[in-house]
Amino acid sequence: MIKLRGLIKESTWDRKFGEPLPTLEDVMEKHGDCGCGGTTSCGCESIHESAKDAMKGKKLSQKIQKDESRLRLNMWELVEQMSKDESNKKLADTLSKSYRKNVTIFMRDMLSLVKKMK
Repeated sequence: MIKLRGLIKESTWDRKFGEPLPTLEDVMEKHGDCGCGGTTSCGCESIHESAKDAMKGKKLSQKIQKDESRLRLNMWELVEQMSKDESNKKLADTLSKSYRKNVTIFMRDMLSLVKKMK
């Protein structure tokens, strides 16, 4: 069994008894300078997307929508073909349910995420 006393230590935050907990400003000062000297090779600088990135994302989204439209058309043709034979009707229903469950949800998620791009 784990002893809880070992989990609760004052040394977790590298402070001595009686010192206050570190504030957000203290942590930001400590981690603000990574020692890279301002070079971007360390990856410490934040990354900002440009407007071009958002436009490219929207164009790719439109391409995915076109591809999904073709996929949907072919899927419905396959469902029709399977439905012609009585023994394959259950398979056709399973296929259409799977499409709705997976691809439709993906498309909704993809469109909502692309709208959030800035």
